[in-house]
Amino acid sequence: MTEEEITTTVEETEGKEEPKETVAPRRIGVGASLVGPVGIVLITAYLILAAVFLLYGVVQFWPPPAPASGAAPTSSAVAFLFWTLSVSDEVRLIFIVAMAGALGSLVHALRSLYWYIGNRELVFSWLAMYVLLPFVGSTLALVFYFVIRGGFFSPEATIQQTSPFGFAGLSGLIGMFTEQAVLKLKEVAETLLASTQKGADHVSAVTEENTGAEAKPQ
Repeated sequence: MTEEEITTTVEETEGKEEPKETVAPRRIGVGASLVGPVGIVLITAYLILAAVFLLYGVVQFWPPPAPASGAAPTSSAVAFLFWTLSVSDEVRLIFIVAMAGALGSLVHALRSLYWYIGNRELVFSWLAMYVLLPFVGSTLALVFYFVIRGGFFSPEATIQQTSPFGFAGLSGLIGMFTEQAVLKLKEVAETLLASTQKGADHVSAVTEENTGAEAKPQ
């Protein structure tokens, strides 16, 4: 290789820039800062205590086995924390559905929380989601329960003719996958009712792929 060729090769090498790593832009505004150790401990304690409380509630409200002979009682006493409540079987099932839905949401929240803590990406703007997600899961589970109970069961059907295990399991799944549950309810509503047009201020749902780690907790 001649001296001229060597000089040309060196110039071409120096002219090439090293590829830069693509970093997802971090949003700036209220709640954009990372959560500190105290905040992480508090939100983790909240989710764990809520899960223990709801699991205790499901166990306490679970209906007793039906007697071998004779009709099962329509109401019975439930010892819950410091109170003893007399509730009907239907109310028992409603409480079970609501608490199972919240439990499913807590599974989702805890999985998301440890992922973002481990990747050092937990920001204050998403703490409200972790606090409110159990209430969203509980409400959605109740809506599904009323739709299924009213649409597929006779009004005269008793709790012995239903399956608390089935409703509790379905409620837990709805709580874990709230977005999919909302989409399914939307499909049902659009089948029965007219679909609405998108407003001028409509914002499409974002995903992690197009906005980076700030988009949404998993």
